[in-house]
Amino acid sequence: MINRMQKWIYVIILLTGYSIRSYTQKTINLNIPVEQNWMFDNEHPVRFMLELTSAQSGFSDRIRMDIATDFGNAVSSTFITYSFGTDSIAPGGGFRSRASVTLTNLTPGFYQVCFIAGTDTLKHFFFGYEAEQILSKPDGPPNLKRFWNKTITELKRVHPAYKMTRLPESSKPERDVYEVEMRSLEGEILRGYWAVPTDGQSHPAVVVYQGYDAVTWIPSPDDYPGWCILVIPPRGQGLNKPYNRFGEWIAFGLDSPKHYYYRGAFADTVRSIDFIFAQPCFDGQNLFATGISQGGALTLAAASLDHRISAAAPIVPFLSDYPDYFRLVHWPANLVFEGAARQNIDKDKIFSLLTYFDLKNLTGWIKCPVLMGFGLQDNITPPHTNFAAYNHIRTPKRWICYPTSGHFAAYENMDSWIAESTRFFNQYVVW
Repeated sequence: MINRMQKWIYVIILLTGYSIRSYTQKTINLNIPVEQNWMFDNEHPVRFMLELTSAQSGFSDRIRMDIATDFGNAVSSTFITYSFGTDSIAPGGGFRSRASVTLTNLTPGFYQVCFIAGTDTLKHFFFGYEAEQILSKPDGPPNLKRFWNKTITELKRVHPAYKMTRLPESSKPERDVYEVEMRSLEGEILRGYWAVPTDGQSHPAVVVYQGYDAVTWIPSPDDYPGWCILVIPPRGQGLNKPYNRFGEWIAFGLDSPKHYYYRGAFADTVRSIDFIFAQPCFDGQNLFATGISQGGALTLAAASLDHRISAAAPIVPFLSDYPDYFRLVHWPANLVFEGAARQNIDKDKIFSLLTYFDLKNLTGWIKCPVLMGFGLQDNITPPHTNFAAYNHIRTPKRWICYPTSGHFAAYENMDSWIAESTRFFNQYVVW
């Protein structure tokens, strides 16, 4: 009889959706205000102000705080006690408890913190500590500079054959828009959009490099008003995608640095600069570069390989510190390794090839100021990889952190980023 009674009680619990735990566990919510953009340093120690809220009062408990590196290696685990008294009324209703926690003895790097109550994760996010002290040692081959010098020399032998077609439906009284073509390394045709003021004067210009498989957009009158703008994807992408001969771009040509996709794509950035300097509406000295993700990588590559750029502003830049990058992410590492497996190329050879195209090996060549934006929660181009390239830049530089954003930091903060990067560019305009 007792066994039958226990079974019926169990069935009732299942049908009604209740559990024994529901009667004992209190529901709490956790809020942690952003301080220091969650980017800490020796002068600003890691500190989190915790605000817990509950609909109930008169109980105490604790939550666990786990700290791990961005690679997932455990650092510490700490319990934080909280208490909801009957007089701890929250402004929005319910009850509130506060706690503060400070972390010490961290080495430079990015970390993840997880706050856990029972089996429930209340909050999980990434933060940085002394990011500019992170050292990702260059691992470029001895012939790296010679490799790129030969590539640029080869590019110079390709006649650019510039072609411009005005787009009446996209042109406005204050600015004409053209679809442009140019020949780049190996004769590859690049296509983009070129917008120029109609006042007949010469103006500064900005080149916007595009993200991986991004749609090429036509500049509007509100985009860098009064300037010339070139929006251009690399070979096989964007406007060039109908003519794509590379398949999956990042996995093309893995057998040799000379055949690898990004040799051509990096050379394309130099050809785009050649195009701008050939245009009479450009003032001949004030050229700025920007781009998102792959576009950010191409911005840094352009500034590394061509010193005609006055200032560069990449955001969430791609393609840096491949050994660590491919430990941190699934994509695009999976594309590269799958492509290598199809060609029977082992990982050591892949990483050896990628050293020619790793931005941490190139950015030491940059001669212009740099503003870098990044999303602290980015799991596509993690901040560790952004700073791997940034920390080798020896010119005036600064960064902007979007602490709650991931890889879409630029899109989620577009007005802010455009305003900041435009102010940055204007600091270096020579009239």
